[in-house]
Amino acid sequence: MAILDSEASFEEKLTAAAHAERLVRARSLTKNYILASAGIGLVPLPLADLVGVMALQVKLVHGLAKVYDVPFKENLTKSLLASLLSGASSVIGVMGLSSLAKSIPVLGTLAGGGGVAVTAASVTFATGEVFTRHFESGGTLLDFDPHKMKALFKRELKNGKAAAEAHDSAPAAAA
Repeated sequence: MAILDSEASFEEKLTAAAHAERLVRARSLTKNYILASAGIGLVPLPLADLVGVMALQVKLVHGLAKVYDVPFKENLTKSLLASLLSGASSVIGVMGLSSLAKSIPVLGTLAGGGGVAVTAASVTFATGEVFTRHFESGGTLLDFDPHKMKALFKRELKNGKAAAEAHDSAPAAAA
């Protein structure tokens, strides 16, 4: 009996370790895409940054799907992301206006780039968290319900924005 208990315990430990390792890979992947999104936000061409950020969102979900062995469908992912992002229309509107501000020479480029970078990083953070949690719970792209995830997305968007702004102001505070 003790041998069976130790075998079950060992199996549970292996499962927990595999789960933790997969979560670390998902968070690391999301972090890389957050940095890439912020970098794309600094592209000085109005609206080109928005296209790049959306492409990164799709690639992020694709990467997370690989981590969780979930079948990936690009067109379905684009639809799911569009529906999920529609719940944060004010943030997306600010991102669009910031991008358009880049058409104003020098000051518009600087201000718009910073605004888009912070917002793009926040949106990417929220996207990564939402899809990681969904895949962690055993979900797939086929059973992802953007309407049910909008509240979580908005909450994670606020968390991502707070983290991005804290990171953005940290070098200035240290100087």
